[in-house]
Amino acid sequence: MKKVILLGEPLELFRAESGSLSEAERFTVSAAGAELNVAVGLARLGLHPVYVTMVGSDAGGDRILAFMRKHGIDSSLAAEDNYHQTSVLMKSGCEVRRLTENPAVSFIPASVFDKIDFSEISAVCFSGSFPTLCDNTAQAALHITELARAAEVPVVFDPNLRGAPKNSQKAIDIINDFAAKADIFLPSLNEAKVLCGLDDPEEIAEHYLSKGTRKIVIKLGKRGAFYKSAVESGIAPTFRADEVVDEEGAGDGFTAGLISGICEEIPLGEAVVRANAVGCMQIQCRGAHEGLPTMEQLREYMLDHRFVVEGCKEF
Repeated sequence: MKKVILLGEPLELFRAESGSLSEAERFTVSAAGAELNVAVGLARLGLHPVYVTMVGSDAGGDRILAFMRKHGIDSSLAAEDNYHQTSVLMKSGCEVRRLTENPAVSFIPASVFDKIDFSEISAVCFSGSFPTLCDNTAQAALHITELARAAEVPVVFDPNLRGAPKNSQKAIDIINDFAAKADIFLPSLNEAKVLCGLDDPEEIAEHYLSKGTRKIVIKLGKRGAFYKSAVESGIAPTFRADEVVDEEGAGDGFTAGLISGICEEIPLGEAVVRANAVGCMQIQCRGAHEGLPTMEQLREYMLDHRFVVEGCKEF
């Protein structure tokens, strides 16, 4: 079973059942985080996700570690910190509030990477929300990127601007630096506009390839995804959804589908088609990872559903 390293910040999420955060009286509690969702997707697709992170020795940390065990995520490199709290987030619709300053993951030690045997690793993945959290996480992300590149292990990087500090030029600069170092960069079209000021997929791709990015996949929503490398380029259309229920987790599902294709060493265009399928399956279920498929379910979906130029149906 092929191993994939995920580096990220898991969070204890309090989601309001109704109303704004200031008015809500009832909340559901769960584990959350972009890389955590990707890890769930990889496990369901038959890979071995190893989540490198740090949580507090508290109820939130216990909840996250239990979530990882439940979903087949390797927690052997998920350390516990006795002095700092697990990251906590409150959410109601589009309203999001971070409650934890200097969370445990901010203090993740560089020594954790010394335990990784990169000869056993097929890919490394993290998103922009991790290196933009603080200087220490930026250094951690840089260190694992350098180790992976030295071992010729592909680094997959999703900017995840929603998880990065808003309106921060520093965050944009950090994300662009990691994009240049990535083997595969996965921005959406809207994210790319913010990051480099361009809105044409071909121009965006050329911009990042010229900076050092080896492959780029630009998510185009209903139009699918544009991909380009030194040897191939094109647009992979999306699939028709029977019903669009919830867009949460679609990008993370896309990343999981793409990584599974990379691990199988299939052509980039075919991996993007698979990624589109996983993302389209995820938006047909409520929640951040409930729609992520097994490989058998994914293959059945791809056989039974047609490509559509206009993409998935509207809400």
